[in-house]
Amino acid sequence: MGLSVAITGGIACGKSLFAACLQRLGVEVLDADDVTHALEAPGGAAVGPIRRRFGEAVIAPDGGVDRVALAGVVFADTKAREDLNALLHPMVRQVIDGWREHPGATRRAAVIPLLFEVGWERDWDRIICVSSDTQAQIDRLMRFRGLSAEQARQRLEAQLPIAEKAARAHLTVHNNAGTEWLAEEAKRIYRLLYGEIRA
Repeated sequence: MGLSVAITGGIACGKSLFAACLQRLGVEVLDADDVTHALEAPGGAAVGPIRRRFGEAVIAPDGGVDRVALAGVVFADTKAREDLNALLHPMVRQVIDGWREHPGATRRAAVIPLLFEVGWERDWDRIICVSSDTQAQIDRLMRFRGLSAEQARQRLEAQLPIAEKAARAHLTVHNNAGTEWLAEEAKRIYRLLYGEIRA
């Protein structure tokens, strides 16, 4: 097993874009959000437990979880959010652990938005935090996810402050610029982790 790398940061800070840049450099990437989406898709392992806890109102016509309806519940109710996390996090952790243990690429990175919130930081050799200014996060949530300013702030308040995540990470990428900047930062981080970029 090679260097164990996790990517975290605040919502709408560009974690997935940064991870995609690393992927283009040859790093195998697993995104915890993608794992969650699969668990909540029709036939996914999380659908039954979520239905039992939150009811039919959060189940879509196709039998998967209606993520918009579920978000409306959990971001307005701390106890509901805690209950959802208690259901999902062990399932997500199992998938990530299986991926890490499976033989394959020696250069891997997992995107785990709530890494510090769930207490998984000790499992990784290097943690990269992708951060942005709060207003940039709110603007992106409103522009790209169609949230209101209040909904965007609810999402931010549900996570640790980005400054705390950055302070606890080994490496930080501050993303207030465009994708070209992020691509250059990915190259910088890659060199720090692995040495020169292979052709």
